[in-house]
Amino acid sequence: MAHRRTRFLLAAATFTSGILAGGIVDRIFVGGPAWHALGAGAWVQFSRQADLGTGLIAYPLEGTGAALLIVAAAFSNYFDGEMREVAAAPLYLAVAFSLAGLAFTLKAAPIMLELGAPEPASEVQRAFDEFYLWGLYLRGATDCLAFLSEIWALSTLGRAGALAATKGAP
Repeated sequence: MAHRRTRFLLAAATFTSGILAGGIVDRIFVGGPAWHALGAGAWVQFSRQADLGTGLIAYPLEGTGAALLIVAAAFSNYFDGEMREVAAAPLYLAVAFSLAGLAFTLKAAPIMLELGAPEPASEVQRAFDEFYLWGLYLRGATDCLAFLSEIWALSTLGRAGALAATKGAP
């Protein structure tokens, strides 16, 4: 049966990644169309208050926390013994997607951080377009795929644990 530590770490990673993925889905499908309609100038004003305000603490904790938890779950699974292969594929996919999300963040974060200083309208529009590409569409896709891979891993571990329990039952 999968080790409790692995299941706990994976559940924590899935929870954290779910918050991250939910925020991204909201920004792409709800906020994105509104920001496109309002324009890049309104987006910059909002981003200066939100993303460059409390977002400077919340978003890095959320993104790196999710990545660290899934990496920890994958390491824990590696040492689980006979059942470690059951969830290896979805766990390693989740790690890869989560790390890719962090790599895209390395491209997107400087774009957002540049918004702190006043810029001409053409630069604001460029930042808006680039941030949506790197920060929401590409990073968002990988973060959502990491979340789905974690759900897959959790369900795989759950089925394997249930199967092992029934085989061991009298």
